[in-house]
Amino acid sequence: MRRRLPLVALLVVVLLGTLAARPAHAADEVPREARMAYQQYRAGQVEAALATSERAVKLHELSCPAWRVRAWILSQSGNRQGAIAAYARAVRLDPTDPISQNNLGALVLEVGDLEAALKAFEAALAVRPSYADALNNRGVVLERMKRAQEAEVAYAEAARVDPSHATAHNNLGAALMRRGDRAGAEAAFRRSAALDPTLDAPALNLALLQDPALTDRATFERLLAAASMPGASAALRARALGARAARAAEGQSWEEARRLYLEALELDPRNVDLLNNVAVVEDQLGMDRFALLHLNAALRIRPGFPVARNNLGIVHVHRGDLARAKTEFLGILEQDPRFHRAHYNLGVIYVSEGDLTRARQSFRQAARLAPRDAAVRYNLALLARESGVGIEQEKRAYEAALALDDTLAEAHLSLGGLLADPDTPREIRDEAAARRHLLRFLELVPAGDDEGRAQANQWLAWLNSLR
Repeated sequence: MRRRLPLVALLVVVLLGTLAARPAHAADEVPREARMAYQQYRAGQVEAALATSERAVKLHELSCPAWRVRAWILSQSGNRQGAIAAYARAVRLDPTDPISQNNLGALVLEVGDLEAALKAFEAALAVRPSYADALNNRGVVLERMKRAQEAEVAYAEAARVDPSHATAHNNLGAALMRRGDRAGAEAAFRRSAALDPTLDAPALNLALLQDPALTDRATFERLLAAASMPGASAALRARALGARAARAAEGQSWEEARRLYLEALELDPRNVDLLNNVAVVEDQLGMDRFALLHLNAALRIRPGFPVARNNLGIVHVHRGDLARAKTEFLGILEQDPRFHRAHYNLGVIYVSEGDLTRARQSFRQAARLAPRDAAVRYNLALLARESGVGIEQEKRAYEAALALDDTLAEAHLSLGGLLADPDTPREIRDEAAARRHLLRFLELVPAGDDEGRAQANQWLAWLNSLR
């Protein structure tokens, strides 16, 4: 079973700074004093803006736009509670004002009131169903409510109604990554980064996918620089350590990665992504007891977190406890039937149990959910071989998997062996191609795969004997 270090996903809540974005009518006219306050704040005159906005709501106490401007200035100047009260006043004056509803939702979400936030976002969408910011923010609150499928739908809808919404594309990528759709996540992050090059989240997420070709060095360096500034928050410093740990893991420097993750957890001990990721590294190191402790800690903080449950199942597989692993994977699919890695992992278990029919069903479902997952395609090819499919079709299946992911070591070994095997029909055998794939496997093979390394070397020795 191939494992990748899961993404540390970055979700962004959008707090709008606009004054009006819905069709104007008499009740929505922004009073002169409120417009002046907004202009003062934009000019950097914070105290003057606060004073002018206070005067605006005294003079126009029944004006929703006046209270909306007052709330926005309060929020921007750091007075969250005052902003919440002002937005609440605005929506009481005009419950059909989607901007005030959305911004109120974003603020109450910040203080952890998920139900109130969801109610506000849905009130905004009842007035304006295509309001991309409210759709995106609704996705954030749904995700925190453990309603992952609904959250993904909300992000996708936000990106659909506003294809230029960089934050929605980033959050969609995070949702896709959480359920194992690496290719879909990459596409969403790339789209987000292209739409807004100043937004750090998608660039960092691409870097954390652990593909060196995707690493944004500038973003990584900016993150480290920000974390080293005097007064940097513990969360920011933990995030920088986590990014460094991900880089170390990419280079298979597992001990260094674990050390950095543990340092990050000292700063941010309830960060479930860090807990999950250090467990993945510990599993690589054979420290399964510690991996289980960290994954269970993550699940106590965020019950049902599918990535952590999936990795918990993988650790049980490595411990030889397939029954407990199967329970975890089935539990994930009860919670989220679209989590394709759970389907994939169930397929691996069914193969080990000799139930090839169920294994094929699981791998096919995984392929439907994530058609560009090379490991799924490779395992379907192996099952096809067990079913007696023709060698030409088997060869094409391995090549298709490698076209999706050239780093899939097992596929190079299988294809190299097929092309070198004297039992393969002469018109299909290709000694030069076999040698290339076997050598590529030896470049990629994990340190502990002695059996695979021995197979590759045996095939290479056979090929050399033919010269």
